[in-house]
Amino acid sequence: MEINTPTEIFPGAYFTGNIERVTSYEKVSKSYQIKRGEKIEHDTFPGEQAVFFNVKGEGLVVLSGCSHVGIVNTVRQAQKVSGTDKIHAIMGGLHLINADPVIIEKTVSDIKAMKPDYVVPTHCTGFEAIFAFSKEMPKEFILNTAGTKYTFAA
Repeated sequence: MEINTPTEIFPGAYFTGNIERVTSYEKVSKSYQIKRGEKIEHDTFPGEQAVFFNVKGEGLVVLSGCSHVGIVNTVRQAQKVSGTDKIHAIMGGLHLINADPVIIEKTVSDIKAMKPDYVVPTHCTGFEAIFAFSKEMPKEFILNTAGTKYTFAA
């Protein structure tokens, strides 16, 4: 089943729907290609989504897969859909591996401005971006490791 619009999974938990591209710097690399019919073309990940939920009294927890369309775009979509600006946690792949240092800097700056309680970058974030988050947001940063469990409660 394909879901294009924000959809509530159960009370307080949602799929983002297709993520709006609102930042000027979060662009999908031209190296991402997809075969449509007999043509190979640039994949812009039009159907990429994330899951988010609102923890009562804490704020949004945004879970990204790979954030090909940008983690700032993803979080802003969750904020828009929920009508909530407060971010409790941003977790998942932030797709900054091998990113230009300027893109990493802008992303970290924008995430920091959102004032999340926690930032938990995972698999495709890349060492440089993980280091930047740890340096710029040391109190909010959590280094994720295999087997770690997270519990969010009101």
